[in-house]
Amino acid sequence: MGSGFETFSQQHFSVLLVITLAAISLIKIGQKYGEPRRTDIGLGLAGMTCATVILDTIVKLMFGTYDYLVDLPFFLCDIVAIMLPFIIAFKKRKWIGILYFWALAGTFQAILTPDLSEGFPSFHFFRYFIGHAGIIITIIYVVVIDRIRINWQDFFHAIIYAQVYLLIVHIINHLLHSNYSYTMQKPPGASILDLFGPWPWYILFGEFMMIFLFLLLMIPFIGKSKTSDSKFQ
Repeated sequence: MGSGFETFSQQHFSVLLVITLAAISLIKIGQKYGEPRRTDIGLGLAGMTCATVILDTIVKLMFGTYDYLVDLPFFLCDIVAIMLPFIIAFKKRKWIGILYFWALAGTFQAILTPDLSEGFPSFHFFRYFIGHAGIIITIIYVVVIDRIRINWQDFFHAIIYAQVYLLIVHIINHLLHSNYSYTMQKPPGASILDLFGPWPWYILFGEFMMIFLFLLLMIPFIGKSKTSDSKFQ
């Protein structure tokens, strides 16, 4: 058990710095190598991220703390973590485009305002930040190293598939009386959703915020060539 975790504390800022340095370092390392080494690095990152979900499940089952109301892999970040190794292994360009928006707009919020009560050096501290940061770093790594040009089709795919996910997870929440992805109520800790009022208004305003953030994420690619020599298809 570690000490308690506080958002925007010295511990939190230290983690954000480590994540930033790790992303920069891994991209620089990947740029030094050709194939298949650079793909192996991406697969390794994705595998590590996916492993945090599996390991967390195993640990909770071993200690009898697994709770289907919160521990099933229905949070978007868990689903993305599980998908990542397969997306990279089979070079699914469509899903890299979708996850670019989901990771940098959604998973980044989980890093910026963590739903975490235990701090360093607890198991849950490492599982949370390795899992979430792993998603962000892996996606940025793949987009940069493979020179993937994010386009408007990716933008609209990300929005449409997000609606499909929210609808499905909301139905699941009704059936299980759970709160995956917080479609039933806001998370107990401080989060950006606190700015958007009570249910269901925070969901509606969250949709507008999602679109706004997606538009910001399109800026680096506006006016860029649509052609790419990426091996992702």
